[in-house]
Amino acid sequence: MGFFSLIKSGFHAFLAGNPQNDLKFIGVTGSSGKSTTAAMIYHILSKSGIKAGLISSEGAISGNITFALGIEIIPLQVSKLFPILRKMRSQGVKWVVFETSTADLESGIFGNIAFDTIVFTNIKKDHPDSSKSWEDYANLKFQPVKLLKKEGAVIINQDDISSFAFIQNKLSTLKSKINSITYSKSLETKNIISDYKSTSFQYRNALVNLNTIGDFNVDNWLAAIKTAERFQINANIITSAAKDFKGIEGRMQVIYNVPFLIIVDYARNNDALEKSLISASNLKSEDAKLISIIGAPGEKEFERRSAIGRIASNYSDIVLVTAEDPRSESLYDINSKVIEGAESGEGILVKRFRSQVEYFNYKRTFTELVLPTKAVFSFDEPNINSRYCAIDFGVFLASAGDVIITEGKGQDKFQIFNTPNGLAEFAFTDQDAVRRALSLR
Repeated sequence: MGFFSLIKSGFHAFLAGNPQNDLKFIGVTGSSGKSTTAAMIYHILSKSGIKAGLISSEGAISGNITFALGIEIIPLQVSKLFPILRKMRSQGVKWVVFETSTADLESGIFGNIAFDTIVFTNIKKDHPDSSKSWEDYANLKFQPVKLLKKEGAVIINQDDISSFAFIQNKLSTLKSKINSITYSKSLETKNIISDYKSTSFQYRNALVNLNTIGDFNVDNWLAAIKTAERFQINANIITSAAKDFKGIEGRMQVIYNVPFLIIVDYARNNDALEKSLISASNLKSEDAKLISIIGAPGEKEFERRSAIGRIASNYSDIVLVTAEDPRSESLYDINSKVIEGAESGEGILVKRFRSQVEYFNYKRTFTELVLPTKAVFSFDEPNINSRYCAIDFGVFLASAGDVIITEGKGQDKFQIFNTPNGLAEFAFTDQDAVRRALSLR
């Protein structure tokens, strides 16, 4: 952390009355699962009667109060953080669960915060443009450990082998001994069952019923369990909390389930995308299709674009490539890179649509008899029609037992495109697009 970042953080903390000194912090970091794990921990704390706050990529909440952060939540501005903490303190909040994103870590926003616990979900290479090597990226993720209180602890995913070894090695080099707690889905759970409504598993002597889908959420809940156990929260409260945790909007969110399933997800890195598509594929009927709707953001993550296409074609039967905030870049060029990756994964490009009119004309004369295995379609119109048409086509192609999943936008309420007047945000949600497409089916 740079000297000037520390001074800036300290200045804003001072202006807000140093609220961090009266609060306890749980940081959740990693490549994927951060938001969900942080929300789970917050839910358990609240369920146990602890007055808690949550700050994550979803926003900031305390009880029934939501704090305005603006559209660009990541990185969180230091000028907003400490006033939020001050308000939380005034409401009687004792614990704050903090999702520590890569952008937040790079900004140095945590310079004046001492953490009680740091939870690691995993460390993958999720932002190719932000670090030169995995080690650089992992070192960045490890930064919050240096901000732990003397009696603090880290909670580590033992199944994420690379990051587990890295963290353990880093801990061994520190001057002061830090308590480490591990969790492992492979060693500590059994009888994992997941369908389109819920996920259940056995942990010790308890049957845990999660009201969320995707067996990767077992990892997230285990991290939350270990955090709760560290603070001696009753096991019955933890089990009860699992049943009424509703998940996060846009994270493996089921929008429709009969006769086919439609899921809206937020997967923004390769690890999350792969886990999401595997979980979705497991939910389809035998011999049914997985239809994935994917894209890549503009102005960043250039190296990841082909990987998005490759992963999608590896697990999907039909891949629909579309807009995901192209910003000032050419949507056609972005989609071309994603298509290259899909083709490397045995995808076969069938059609690229330049406009909504071209798409609807094609749809009117379409016959599924000519559709190859691993078919790829691309929607290249540089506006919100691109994503709507992709979702509409997915709904049009779906049959009983199929699963449609939209990736990358999740809870977002807008899309960013270039206009003659510069970048502009256009209102759009995958959820609304799905409902519109269903109404016209």
